[in-house]
Amino acid sequence: MTAMRSVELLRPRCLALRGQWRRADAAERRRNAVLFVLGAVFWTAIFVFFARVLAYFQGVPELGPVLAERLLGMVLLTFFSILLFSNIVTALSTYFLSADLERLLASPLPPGTLHVGRFLETLWDSSWMIVMFGLPIFLAYGVVHHAGAAFYAAVVAVLPPFLVLPCALGITLTMVLVRAFPARSAKDVFFLLSVVAVAVLYVFLRFLQPERLVRPEAFANFLDFLAAMQAPASPYLPSSWAAGTLIPFFAPRPGQDPLLQYLALATSAAASFVVCSMTAERLYAAGWSRSQEGRRARVTRLPVWDSLLARLPISRASRALVLKDMKTFFRDTTQWSQLILLGALVVVYVYNFRALPRAGAFLAQFYLEQALAFLNLALAAFVVSSVAVRFLYPAVSLEGRSFWLLRSAPLPLRRVWWSKFWSGVLPLLGLGLLLLALSNRALGVGALTMAVSVVTLALMTLCIAALGLCLGSHYPQFEYENAAKIPTGFGGVVYMILSVLFIGLNVVLEAWPLTTTLLARLVSRSLSTAEVTGIAACFAAVALCDVAVFVLATRSGIRALEAMEI
Repeated sequence: MTAMRSVELLRPRCLALRGQWRRADAAERRRNAVLFVLGAVFWTAIFVFFARVLAYFQGVPELGPVLAERLLGMVLLTFFSILLFSNIVTALSTYFLSADLERLLASPLPPGTLHVGRFLETLWDSSWMIVMFGLPIFLAYGVVHHAGAAFYAAVVAVLPPFLVLPCALGITLTMVLVRAFPARSAKDVFFLLSVVAVAVLYVFLRFLQPERLVRPEAFANFLDFLAAMQAPASPYLPSSWAAGTLIPFFAPRPGQDPLLQYLALATSAAASFVVCSMTAERLYAAGWSRSQEGRRARVTRLPVWDSLLARLPISRASRALVLKDMKTFFRDTTQWSQLILLGALVVVYVYNFRALPRAGAFLAQFYLEQALAFLNLALAAFVVSSVAVRFLYPAVSLEGRSFWLLRSAPLPLRRVWWSKFWSGVLPLLGLGLLLLALSNRALGVGALTMAVSVVTLALMTLCIAALGLCLGSHYPQFEYENAAKIPTGFGGVVYMILSVLFIGLNVVLEAWPLTTTLLARLVSRSLSTAEVTGIAACFAAVALCDVAVFVLATRSGIRALEAMEI
């Protein structure tokens, strides 16, 4: 009976989605169709990528099956880490910040029913994307290894407890933190959540141990290396239980017991749900009461902000706009606390490149360094775009209902757009160049490759920032409960896809001219006239592409901002 009432709590949301679909006009239906097509393309790309990797592993005798198993364990560990942090963030919204909680708590609804309903809502919001983009990976394993129907049945059986376990853990941790720290100290709560996320990233990195995959010479012989690769990351990780349940169905070996692994996963999920329900029964009411207290602004009251911005060579109006955005950013703990995650990202990013092998034949090392330099450029640009979609893309939406103040003020909206652009692009540029410089130094790339990479990334950052603010102006979401959900809309997805295509175009256009120049230096020969012409044409195409994207995105974004109504 409680379960039926809890499911009934999800009915308004389902009816709203159905009504939105029925009332959608032609433009919205085209937008949904485009989003569906793009999602199908990415789904297919994930399947093709993993199918090719697994097919390549099958061609490697002895080591190939082990690599396929370890890859599955790494994928499941990645999914579990993402699910845990996602459930923590989502639980804060569904249990404490949702707009309908006041009416639900005032209604004659049993607490257990409310908890189960919010649990299901948190589970859906934090897990649907992992399930959608995880299914092609499991499908690739089944197709490449010719697994039977039992493998797909095992996947269906493993997914529910694998999703419930991090959801219950995330909700329990959220309730304990909110109960322990009052809402007026919400900054401390989010700070602790960020510290927990950093710890999860660090543990995740150490469990993966990527250097072991590229340094087999550290083992005494191949058998030791093979035994080390076959050893599970940890027998106490839920991802290891899920992998241990699935592996026997596509790569059976003597001594495997998938039933025991599945029972460990299922019973742990059930126990975590019981503990989560008991915690909610005892702590939720007091935690929600404290969440109604207001926040106090301390850091943004300091006069250092005004004195710091007073030195910038900008007008007084632009300085006021930048100061407003900075204070808004630091007053919202859900925004500034993510800077700690960016610090962890820099550490993990640079560590991955330092862990790569540097020894080997001179020519092989030369090709490896150049290939990794281009990969590094693409990855650094992708990190910049990922940060931009979280911080710069929602810049217009974060104005909320107060956007009418900007429209009615004696201030051109063009200046508003440019103030948001420069206040966002400078931190992005610093982050991208820091990642690129440290990782290229770890790789030991030459001065020419370093210079080209730095200039290219700087130009791409300007375009990525302009593109993000442009799409944020075209698809604003002034009605939001959690700023973290703004980038998950249609505009955010389109922005990430366009950013990836733009980054790939830049890297492809520069790959041939830079490789040709370095090879000519390697063999001490001069470039031919045709090569010089081709190199100049490629770099001119890169510059033309970047300028065109920047100009078009800027003009389109300003026009969208000026035509916006609220």
